[in-house]
Amino acid sequence: MRHVRIVLTVLLPLLSTVGWAAPQDALDDPSIGIDREVSRTAIYLGDVFQYRISVLHTNEFAFVTEELQDRLVVRPFELLDFQIQQTELGDEILIELVLELVSYEDPGFLEIPSIDLFYYPRDALSEGAGAGQQDVPARAITVPAHPIHLQSTLLGEGDQLRDTTLLLSFSRSELIVPALSGVLLLVLAAGCCVAGVRYAVQMRQVEGMTDQARLQEEALRSIGALRQRSLSDPPDPALYLELSRLVREYLHSAYGLFAMALTPEEVRDTMGSKTPNGDISERVEHLLTACDRTFYDPETAAGSDFPELCQQAERIVKSNL
Repeated sequence: MRHVRIVLTVLLPLLSTVGWAAPQDALDDPSIGIDREVSRTAIYLGDVFQYRISVLHTNEFAFVTEELQDRLVVRPFELLDFQIQQTELGDEILIELVLELVSYEDPGFLEIPSIDLFYYPRDALSEGAGAGQQDVPARAITVPAHPIHLQSTLLGEGDQLRDTTLLLSFSRSELIVPALSGVLLLVLAAGCCVAGVRYAVQMRQVEGMTDQARLQEEALRSIGALRQRSLSDPPDPALYLELSRLVREYLHSAYGLFAMALTPEEVRDTMGSKTPNGDISERVEHLLTACDRTFYDPETAAGSDFPELCQQAERIVKSNL
């Protein structure tokens, strides 16, 4: 505190010459100094700027700062924020009023209106309280109006415009974290979408392979059972019809070929339109023709090789169309 007093003793005479000049109404109180400044030298339409009022006075006065914001009139400007800071500097007190302003008026010369500040001499308050007085008259000091040149966003003659002004300004450091967070969220969301699509495709492929394997296993098991039943000599002609039915059902279940009501030639032609593998369609036609001929002409069953036909059916089931 001793160092502060020494500095103030040296600086206060200088401050009174460089800006702590009292307005006309405060000449009776030379111990009160007022300084005004704006945060920007060039103010354009829509620019947000600060208007700072500094009041330096001795501790013999008490300023009334309660409800000051409610009494402020700053038209043609709009008050966005208002802060009051009070600092004790030894035997003096520094009051700083910070007004955050913006204007959307037509460009030109404007004024921040004057502001009346009220205060009391502390000795008057003490004397009034001692004498039982209820009211002590307040004194007023006026902060003069401050001229502002509100500039246009036009660069000059012509249609060129000055860069637009953000009504809500943020520093770059304040924008880095939200921007990076947004980018990371987008990357994570995109990654999740890609992973989800891949998983769905893989699951469909697995399900398709599982269904195909199940159908193959069931068809092969049924063909093996027919081979066991054919051990009788000669084989039952009904086994040939059963083998033809199994192959037709497998083609229908596995590949969507409606082969149950088609002739062997029609089955071959239908398979030829759905698969480029012509060999498999020829083998299917040969198998179905042999089964049908043997069933409808039982005398040929003795000369046919049913186990061989079963092997052909197994190769058809195991092949990919």
